[in-house]
Amino acid sequence: MTTNNFLKLKLLLPMLSVAILSACGGSGSSSNASTNPQPTPIVQEFDYQKLIGKAINSDVPGIILAIDGPETTFLGAAGLANINTLETMQTYHAMPAGSAGKKATALLTALLHQDNLLDIDNTIDTWLPDSLLSQIEYSEQMTLRQLLNHTSGVYDYLDDRTSDEWFDTGFSDVETLKTDAYALQFALNRPAYFKPGEGFNYSNTGYLLAGLILDEVLGEHHHIAMRNRIIEPLGLNDTFYLGHEKSLGDIISGYVNDDGEIINTKPFYENVGVADAPLATTVTDLSTLLRAIMTDDTIVNDDIRELLLGEESINLVDATSQFYVGLGMFKNISGDFTLYHHGGEEAGYKTSNIYIQEIDTTVTTFFNCNGNAECMEQTDELVQTVLSSLLEE
Repeated sequence: MTTNNFLKLKLLLPMLSVAILSACGGSGSSSNASTNPQPTPIVQEFDYQKLIGKAINSDVPGIILAIDGPETTFLGAAGLANINTLETMQTYHAMPAGSAGKKATALLTALLHQDNLLDIDNTIDTWLPDSLLSQIEYSEQMTLRQLLNHTSGVYDYLDDRTSDEWFDTGFSDVETLKTDAYALQFALNRPAYFKPGEGFNYSNTGYLLAGLILDEVLGEHHHIAMRNRIIEPLGLNDTFYLGHEKSLGDIISGYVNDDGEIINTKPFYENVGVADAPLATTVTDLSTLLRAIMTDDTIVNDDIRELLLGEESINLVDATSQFYVGLGMFKNISGDFTLYHHGGEEAGYKTSNIYIQEIDTTVTTFFNCNGNAECMEQTDELVQTVLSSLLEE
């Protein structure tokens, strides 16, 4: 299998959603008609089912779209979940959400912080052993908060210099569970981007280290606490932690077109269980999680929300003009609108997950393609169109 070409594209860089949001004054993003009954959308001027249906082609096999707000509600799917069996995409299908799942890791950390089980402003040597930290430049200065808001400077294991090795090694053995500790090996003994607190650089490695810290604090793998503290209380019945809870559900196939070779990446992701991309989920569950972080008053109280996304500079990092970084979430100012979001980019899977504050609306899209330019460009355009339709109303 040839992987080098598509791996040169930085597959897990969710900053792509930033470009989408800033490219329009509202931006925007499921198939051939399904033979199974689909939910009937509310009658509205904009035909979202037609939009996603027309977007299906050889580069974009399948799409699921969910919009949930007081003025607009839509849930639809288009295309194929499996191009070999011709299984049609359904709104209830689950897939890896990639970095969109970072919000769950950050939320669990915030809950433990509130319970005084950890302090996110402690340096990571509070929990992690010297044998590991000696292989991470400036680790003695890094705090848990800095890992979560990408200001630690820690080398990203999905940097162009090491991403090929991560994927090539993983694809050579799809049966072995890849954990945080496994993925971390690709970031060790690499130079930091800067000293902790002196810059911003998106790093998935920070969340691997956060996962190991959670395990140490909890005395067991953190997927158990994530289920008990987040997944079950929020009623995310179709969500499970990839790899560690694969017996609880199945994921659809994901596709990369690598110079004409169509690669199904599902076998690889079935056994990847890492804190930087923990969740397999549905569009409705992911929308519920995002809305809970933004508006919930049960497990996410005001103190938790302030910790994740508060306006104080210590909580919300000003990365660039109109773009801010919280814990597991981004904030964009787009004209008169405030958007909170974090998408996901995996080889063969692409997710957008956005909350528009002024109209109290979530927009979540799933695509079972990613990693080649044609898919990425077309899906970006779709998300832009959906957001524009909502922000221009």
